[in-house]
Amino acid sequence: MNKKLVHFALLAMLGVSTAISPITAYASVDSDIESTTNKLTELQKEEQSAQASLVEIAETIKDNEVKAESLVAEMTATQNQLEELKTKIADLTEAIEDREEKLAMQARSVQTKGNTGNFVEFLLEADNVADALARMDVVSNLVKANKDLVTAQNQDKEAIAKAEKTTEEKLQEQNLLAAELESAKADLEAKKLEKEVVVATIAAEKTDVQEQKEYYLSLKEAAETEVATLTSIDAEIASAVENAGEETVVASTEKASSEASAKPKAEQPTKVTTAPAGGVWATVQNAAYAVSGTPYLYGGNTTSGFDCSGFTTYVFKKAGITLPRTASGQYGASTKVSQSQAQPGDLVFFSQSGGIDHVGIYLGNNKFIGSQSSTGVAVAEISQSYWGKYLVGFGRVN
Repeated sequence: MNKKLVHFALLAMLGVSTAISPITAYASVDSDIESTTNKLTELQKEEQSAQASLVEIAETIKDNEVKAESLVAEMTATQNQLEELKTKIADLTEAIEDREEKLAMQARSVQTKGNTGNFVEFLLEADNVADALARMDVVSNLVKANKDLVTAQNQDKEAIAKAEKTTEEKLQEQNLLAAELESAKADLEAKKLEKEVVVATIAAEKTDVQEQKEYYLSLKEAAETEVATLTSIDAEIASAVENAGEETVVASTEKASSEASAKPKAEQPTKVTTAPAGGVWATVQNAAYAVSGTPYLYGGNTTSGFDCSGFTTYVFKKAGITLPRTASGQYGASTKVSQSQAQPGDLVFFSQSGGIDHVGIYLGNNKFIGSQSSTGVAVAEISQSYWGKYLVGFGRVN
């Protein structure tokens, strides 16, 4: 009987000490679950705020796109007005030349009679008073006609001067409109990109915290299961000690230990990152040449028309690669390589106005394909006559 009591005491101590660990872990996991839940709530609020800001920016972008379309229409109207002014200037110049020729003809007609070179001599050569009066009337009419022609000529010159001034003002206005369009585009795309990064960052953080919470929940579930198992073991041990002999107690203990050790443990989930597939140059090349000849369109990113970054975004999307929408954004997102290291399929960047304002796809042999305002989508050479002067560098899309 005493031997049985000793076994009972040992088994009871085993049950108590084994149960302490999962109970303690259970309390700690509850704290972790609460912490991750609070963090998820905070991130949810941040995400809602960022999404609201993104919606606001999107509305602003739409408003500015309408303004941009209006500015483009104004630029077209300005170009038409400039053409009209050029035509008027040509017409006025021709009219002045005609008047000058008429003055010369009149002077020659006066000089014909009497072979004289001035009006005074023409009057003095009159045969009589009647002839003199007739000659005076001719001279008077001629002088008046000349005066009228000269006045008209001066007025035409003033009109030409005004037309020239208007032309210059229109040219300046056109340049300002173009600068305003480019500035608005860059600012809006930068704001949109910034907010998209914020939203993406919050979403990624939410995913991480959610995974942590699920991990802690799995730990809690495992701890609860283990506590339930140990409780069952304790009951089985007590029953065995009370109703059976030493052999039954030992067998029950071995069985309980075996069940406890075989219980699976919760493990931290592992993230798997799949590396992007390589060898996309063939797809990029085919997509680029497929839209060759597409006209340039400010803000365009479809086959109806492309701007420079719209073209590269479109082409790389065909290969399953997403690029930032602006040339400067693509420059920042690419891995920089030297010109000697540049390969077909790398991006090539230019700066014509102080910032990264043009991008194309390098073809090798000092050539690239891009959407230029003067040619649309076409192959161009990085020559010192133009593009070579503005070359910034090359970037590889990872």
